Amino acid sequence: MIHPDTELRFVSPAVGYGVFATRRIPRGTLTWVLDPLDQLLPPGRARELEPGYGDLLLRYAYLDRAGNTVLSWDHGRFVNHSCDSSVASGGNDEFEIALRDIEAGEEITDDYAELETDEVFSCACGAASCRGQVGPAGREVTRVGLSARVREVLRFAASVPQPLLRFARNPHQVEAALRGGLAAT
Repeated sequence: MIHPDTELRFVSPAVGYGVFATRRIPRGTLTWVLDPLDQLLPPGRARELEPGYGDLLLRYAYLDRAGNTVLSWDHGRFVNHSCDSSVASGGNDEFEIALRDIEAGEEITDDYAELETDEVFSCACGAASCRGQVGPAGREVTRVGLSARVREVLRFAASVPQPLLRFARNPHQVEAALRGGLAAT
């Protein structure tokens, strides 16, 4: 479930839609949680679907660390990539958290290097730190850096409102991660 202070907006013909903050979202705020309405397709199940679903899942879903295909039921599936993302999971499949303050009108972005995929795509995110390409090469270095940033912002999590916590599929696991580190998923 995506944070309630967001909305879907058209970005451009090349990008399509993106998720934007409608109010300031402070660092340390959960911006997305895996909730009971999200679809989890076990490994192999996605291949059993009719062929037309493959392209949709490739565009709107991702693989978690257990190999499940995760499809967000809400606007969470429209969070776009940036090499200088505003949110990250830090290796936790249960949530994403604001790495910095996200201002009203700002697009919420994720670094797709955190995802379990062998896909490689050209990046034109425009960030000063743009890697030009996102894929398996350099993924581990990016993941380590993002995990460190997530651990750093966890200290702010207890001091900001967390409207998504009650909707988490595994709220106790998310709470444990917010209190003191990233729980294994």
